[in-house]
Amino acid sequence: MSIELIASEIASKIYNFINSLLGFPWISIVIPSAYIQYLAPVSLILVGYLAERHYVGRIPIFTNSIALNILFYYSQSNLLYFGSLFMSVFEWYANIGIIMGLIAVISYASNGKQSKTYYTIAWAYSSIVVGLLMVIFYAYPYIS
Repeated sequence: MSIELIASEIASKIYNFINSLLGFPWISIVIPSAYIQYLAPVSLILVGYLAERHYVGRIPIFTNSIALNILFYYSQSNLLYFGSLFMSVFEWYANIGIIMGLIAVISYASNGKQSKTYYTIAWAYSSIVVGLLMVIFYAYPYIS
């Protein structure tokens, strides 16, 4: 065997080994696949607890309201579980969140300030609240 062929074979084996390690989400080794869907809401709750103890920042208001809208957009199949009135209340909640989030981003970009009332309402869009709602919406079909 030539040196080039041996080097090529070694490089191929190294590549295959690295690809076997990197070729799938490592999280699936640690967390059973049934629980991976809860990783996002649990991390939101944890971050909310650690970072939003005293106030809810403007950027999290925006990102959490987007997360809520995506959650409720894909939760239309949950109408059978939750009922249309229940879902419509949460859709309004998410729609108001988009308005709150846009105000937050514009305010942040322009270095503007918001009133205390705004920040009081903003607690409804904190990471803890949004994370808990995600857990409820993910888990409820499996509980009932």
